[in-house]
Amino acid sequence: MDEQVRVPDEGADGGEFFRFAHTYNGYELHGGPTDLAPTVRSVQERWHRTGELGEDVDVLRACLFFEARAYRHGGGFGRFERQDFVLALVARIRALSGGHVPVKGTVA
Repeated sequence: MDEQVRVPDEGADGGEFFRFAHTYNGYELHGGPTDLAPTVRSVQERWHRTGELGEDVDVLRACLFFEARAYRHGGGFGRFERQDFVLALVARIRALSGGHVPVKGTVA
């Protein structure tokens, strides 16, 4: 059985959100940052237009991973766990998964 991790609750701290984002290696599973970026952009644009994120937990986790990497490489300003898109992704992942998901990809 695959190792399962708990999806953070809405009130969790930034560290828990950040660690959770890294339990899915979006670069490894989606072809690297260049290939993943258009997918993330598409999901984010749809969310801004309609408020919908879709049903694919793996795509949502890839988006969260990408946001965590961008946050880290952008200097980590603000609170990761309070960014609207991050909160929406985690809430949707929690709702679709029942609160637990498998670790996927090589996670350091």
